[in-house]
Amino acid sequence: MRKRTVAWLTLAAAVVVSGAAQLTFGKMQTRIHQHREAAPAYNPETALNCIRETETSKYQYDENAVDVDQLSTHLPLVIIETDEEIPGVPYYDDDPSHRKMTLTSSGEEFLVANMKIINQDDKLNTPQDPPSLKTQIRIRVRGNTSRWFDKQSFAIKTIHHNGENKKVSMMGMEADHDWALHGPFLDKTLMRNYVAMNLAGELMDYAPDVRFCEVVINGEYRGVYVMMETVSTGKGRIEIEKPNKTRNVTGYIVELDNDTQPDPLSEAKNFTKYTQILRKNAFFDIRYPKNEALTLPLKDYIERDLSRFEKALYSFDYDTQRYGYKNFIDVDEFVDYFILMEVFVQHDTGNLSTFFYKDVNGKFKPVVWDFNNSLGNVSESSDDDYLIRQFVSVQAPWFTMLIKDEDFIHQVIYRYRQLRAGILSDERVSAYIQEVVDYLGPAVDRNFAVWGYSFDPGNLDKRNKLSPEEKNPRSYEAAVKQFHDAYLERLAWLDENIEVLKQYCHESAVKKYNH
Repeated sequence: MRKRTVAWLTLAAAVVVSGAAQLTFGKMQTRIHQHREAAPAYNPETALNCIRETETSKYQYDENAVDVDQLSTHLPLVIIETDEEIPGVPYYDDDPSHRKMTLTSSGEEFLVANMKIINQDDKLNTPQDPPSLKTQIRIRVRGNTSRWFDKQSFAIKTIHHNGENKKVSMMGMEADHDWALHGPFLDKTLMRNYVAMNLAGELMDYAPDVRFCEVVINGEYRGVYVMMETVSTGKGRIEIEKPNKTRNVTGYIVELDNDTQPDPLSEAKNFTKYTQILRKNAFFDIRYPKNEALTLPLKDYIERDLSRFEKALYSFDYDTQRYGYKNFIDVDEFVDYFILMEVFVQHDTGNLSTFFYKDVNGKFKPVVWDFNNSLGNVSESSDDDYLIRQFVSVQAPWFTMLIKDEDFIHQVIYRYRQLRAGILSDERVSAYIQEVVDYLGPAVDRNFAVWGYSFDPGNLDKRNKLSPEEKNPRSYEAAVKQFHDAYLERLAWLDENIEVLKQYCHESAVKKYNH
């Protein structure tokens, strides 16, 4: 097994902070980075190669390319056993305007299955080793566009034998019952969510925790995955007050979603819905409390509470001390979120995967989710400049008003310059990517022994590839270089253009919003 390196990152890797050292520039949070914490349990030059010898140096698709009985990995190993096909696979029937999802044989959205995780600190993990976690789960295919990918992602809920939710710790993450098992497919680097979530976790009060793993389902090797915390409540996640039945108040989580047929129970009728700045079919979806706990009085309270802030934000007094938006949001969190969205060119901001949360007596905060399409990894245009050379969050709901405040823009610019001198410096960005490449090691070969056919876009339908075809990398090394270069090019563009944000708060642009 050859050692995976990317030559153009070698020099930058030399500046990496060794071991498990935490970055402490400016306002920083404590964050566990799996690849830094993990013991060096393998030597990539001598690790057992379980890829069958019929494989050539060029990745070829072979669902049996990895011999599971001989599998030996330094990554945590997730093994799932089911009695039937996992539901949640999308399809269209006679109505092509609305997709449907497959159900279990008994008509359920989730399938009950068994899962075990083998995660040993001091040696490689094999399917024959005793599990560190063994539990029943409920599982279905998850995602929006990613539901169509050949390599599926899954929603997982850990349960007791009686079906009740069961909080468990996954690979050292905080115990909970709600998890996302993300299968990178369109992202050939395998690392976009891992890299971006960990950066967000350094900066913001909360960002979902993540861990690389390898997955086997019903004896079939499925490749490298990322186990992720979901945007949900609980210890170590979003800690907010539970619904109060007597006062009809609660902390809550909302998501900007996009659906032609939203659930009327959870769809919020808040003020922003009537401002005409939401994209087509976009709406605020109440994600917590869940539907079973979301009474009509609680929903009414959430809608009114959201609207109270939004009316201040969209009013002539939006930037005043007494009546303005700063009384309702954690400005520092919104500044960091705005910067993250711009750095990673998150076109979905304000349309999909955009979450906000608020405790009863707290202020609104944003939380990141889903960087799979970041930094141009999306079907948009053959012109890379279109993907990179623009601000992507300035038309998003809420942010379209925040950027009209001179104080907010000045704080964004100052914070960005601060981060560029530290955690977002070219040297640290390059070194971090190289660390992850080195950590994944032979797991990359195993993953693409199965999914390597995706490097030839001619093998894929339009849902499983970028458009136009020349945007699709032809190798893992090309994918990592593409990601690395786009990351640094975006930062260089922001260096030159961050001050341009001042145009949005200039008197000529905001005159009609002020007294």
